[in-house]
Amino acid sequence: MRILPLLALSSPATASVLWSNNNNNNFKVNGICPLAPKITPHDTLQSSLRFVENPSIRSQQAERLSKAVQIPTQVTDYMKDPYDEAFAPFLDFHSLLKRLFPITHDIANLTTVNRLGLVYTLHGSNQALKPILLTGHQDVVPINDASDWTHPPFKGHFDGEWLWGRGSSDCKNVVIGLLSVIEDLLAQDWTPERTVVLAFGFDEESHGFLGAGSIATYLESVYGKHSFEFVLDEGGMGLESLPGDDGVVYALPGVGEKGSIDLVFDLSVPGGHSSIPPPHTGIGILSEIIFALEKEELFAPKLGSGHPSRRKLECQVRHSPESVEPWLAHALSSTDQLSTAEQLARSRGDKFRFILQTSQAADIFNGGVKSNALPEHISALVNYRIALHQTPEDVTSRAVRIITPIVQKHNISLSAFPEDGKDEGKQNHLTISTLSGALSPAPVSPTETGKDKVWTRFAGVTRSVFESVPSLKGKTVVVGGDIMTGNTDTRFYWSLSRNIYRWSPSRAGGVLNIHTVDERVAIDVHLEAMALYYDLIRAFDSWDGEIDAVSDEVPHDL
Repeated sequence: MRILPLLALSSPATASVLWSNNNNNNFKVNGICPLAPKITPHDTLQSSLRFVENPSIRSQQAERLSKAVQIPTQVTDYMKDPYDEAFAPFLDFHSLLKRLFPITHDIANLTTVNRLGLVYTLHGSNQALKPILLTGHQDVVPINDASDWTHPPFKGHFDGEWLWGRGSSDCKNVVIGLLSVIEDLLAQDWTPERTVVLAFGFDEESHGFLGAGSIATYLESVYGKHSFEFVLDEGGMGLESLPGDDGVVYALPGVGEKGSIDLVFDLSVPGGHSSIPPPHTGIGILSEIIFALEKEELFAPKLGSGHPSRRKLECQVRHSPESVEPWLAHALSSTDQLSTAEQLARSRGDKFRFILQTSQAADIFNGGVKSNALPEHISALVNYRIALHQTPEDVTSRAVRIITPIVQKHNISLSAFPEDGKDEGKQNHLTISTLSGALSPAPVSPTETGKDKVWTRFAGVTRSVFESVPSLKGKTVVVGGDIMTGNTDTRFYWSLSRNIYRWSPSRAGGVLNIHTVDERVAIDVHLEAMALYYDLIRAFDSWDGEIDAVSDEVPHDL
């Protein structure tokens, strides 16, 4: 790995790229980041604005989401059998969905996959049109201590603005929102031309192999590879504005994901009484390994030419030139992708850094059972989220390269990734394995407005909806894209479509505390997401695939 010292970033060549005079306005004349034309569905159905303007719909949705949150569909890493009693709450959740959405359950074809996965199919009248796939997951992460919460985590408390509880924003809001939209459409006697499929897994929070993994196999067997026009799942970066530019909002679906791998280190050494210790106990040796992994051959960020963040940055330069770094346009034109990435990471902080850089986190360390007994078996787990320019093999080979001299120094043998996972019973031996295999970075979905027809239409509908909702009215919505540092169920859907969008469309500050205490969602944000789902289904329903002409407009005079 190349490590960029501070001196390199201040060298004359680099400085001339990064710190020359503001040239951000040139992006206007060069036509960078054109706006997708706003798409408003033309049919006889009611307007999507009802969802954000009608008080009775607001109350109904708060009640629906509250009831969904009240069912504790928690999943742990150790739930591997869908017939396990721990999955019993999911059956209660299915019963609730049938009560909440009777029209959908009467008209749609519902297939259960691997007992608990739900696939709703609304068959379209035109089989020449590729179906669309809308997904979410039923499961939620477990809570630790309910007494830490302001409101009980499974009460579904609604205070008039926020709906509180585990799963309220990850992602029962998506499941309830999608089914509510389908229920509303069917109540208007809507019959689709394009097939619509809803798929809800049940173990996304523990890698998704039982739920989405099985659903993906089922969908591919029915429809084949590359058979869906697009896939829309949860996730993404929501909608946000840059400081100092209140007139432009950036909609940022996740169009890619970092890869991931968990490296597990199992060390076995002789035990004995602590009064006669060796120079280094097993805990000391494994600690040295972790220390070396955190110190040597550090990962570097890189902003490749095809990285979605580059296109997002270009859009920011074009549409918010006074709110970005004055050197950003020059930086994006540099051929030094490492220096540019490092400078941006220093400017924008760790949240942005780890979009461009592989992360490494030692998360679990176990060893020892008694204060006067030498530890015999010591283990640790290190989690990696793999940047787009790297592979799982880069991570594993680096680990072996760093660890080998350490184990040799301590006369310890090493097995790296044996086929059976571990070498049991060996003394003075270290085994490196993976927790659940490796996931490469996801294929990046196209975001070329005016060139990719599906993205252009998706972006146009997004603009139309969010420039119309009361909270954002009068603002310009620029639809870009970025990658996610985490993973969603779409890891199993790569073969179904080249257009995969991971997006729970929520304004900044409208979703709080995902995966932790006091998780909650603003009900108005939930309703805005429903408006998008509703218009996406309508706008793609009879669309013939023609590309929509783009606009070269800018949100204000630059």
